[in-house]
Amino acid sequence: MVIKPLIVYVLVLLLACQVLSAQEGIPARWKPLDDLATKVVASLKIPGGSVRVVENGKVLFNQAYGVTDPKSKRRWEKNSPVQIASITKSITSTLVAVLVGEGKLSFDDPISKYLPEYGRLKMRKSGAEVRSPTIAECLSHTSGFPGGTMGNLLASSSIRTSDQAGVATSLAKEGLAAKPGTRYAYTFRGYAAVARCVEVVSGKRFPEILEVKLLKPLDMSDTTFQPNLELLKRHPRYAKHIANSDDEKILAFLEKKKRESKRFVNVAGGLISTPDDLVKFYRLHSLRGKIGSKQLIPEIVIAKLYERQFGEREYGLGFNLFGNAVFGHGGASGTIGSVDLKNDRVVVILTQAGSTAARPLMERGTKLARKILAE
Repeated sequence: MVIKPLIVYVLVLLLACQVLSAQEGIPARWKPLDDLATKVVASLKIPGGSVRVVENGKVLFNQAYGVTDPKSKRRWEKNSPVQIASITKSITSTLVAVLVGEGKLSFDDPISKYLPEYGRLKMRKSGAEVRSPTIAECLSHTSGFPGGTMGNLLASSSIRTSDQAGVATSLAKEGLAAKPGTRYAYTFRGYAAVARCVEVVSGKRFPEILEVKLLKPLDMSDTTFQPNLELLKRHPRYAKHIANSDDEKILAFLEKKKRESKRFVNVAGGLISTPDDLVKFYRLHSLRGKIGSKQLIPEIVIAKLYERQFGEREYGLGFNLFGNAVFGHGGASGTIGSVDLKNDRVVVILTQAGSTAARPLMERGTKLARKILAE
């Protein structure tokens, strides 16, 4: 009986050692980034998130913080899948680069080459005829389409219920707000038109050609417009809604979503992905279009994605230009990813808190990670 207190003491000591070991597992070099993420996620605005830093293919920092939802005790995982929002634009433009490399498209092609209705465009206000935007102008938000995201659309908008072809036609009928190449306006519309061009030249639906030409070669198995049951259960936004549902109900929900996915997919902001997959994606860029020994995208083609396209805007084709050969994109769901092409460095920070709430972690975390890497 005398031994029991000693056993309890030893167990407590072992537990304390485990906690200390977990804390000491983060090198002193990365402690400032860990402290920032821990502090920010402790607020109610950001219930959880993940931070990944990779250099030359080696993971230097990989941590998860908080919970999937403020009302949940379920921990955020290091590889939790999330809505990546506008990071999708970078993936879409990279798929276009694959097709450009294969000679199926050109960045300078007017989209009217593939979509005849864009050969008869008019200005919204004056009704004056105007030329078709190019694929590059659509990917750089200088197409002349009015600005706006899918979230700005009315619930009754035909875009929400049409297919890719129908949406492209509707946008052509609505006309342009500016002459192509003269004004920057951040919008999903140019991407929707390009997605239809991709379907026309490939003979496949956009999600299918994305899977075949980019996601499978990169082994991005958790990146999709349509999550399966396993991915859904891991997804912070969905997990809380299906926590008390059996698999049969969830599968019925997925079947409904699958039918809906036959329609328009938002190639400017609709993908789900994970830190693992996004690191693979960004390393394709830091390796100049190579996967192992295979050149998936010609170096001269992939480099076009990082060229500034218009005026003072630091924007290329689907990528923000962060300076000093660092490129990437943020997302309205509270996500950001970037790649340093000179040094083969990738930083991915994912939350589902929204860009405003997540900004302290997204922006400060990314800058801090870069600073630590440069030291």
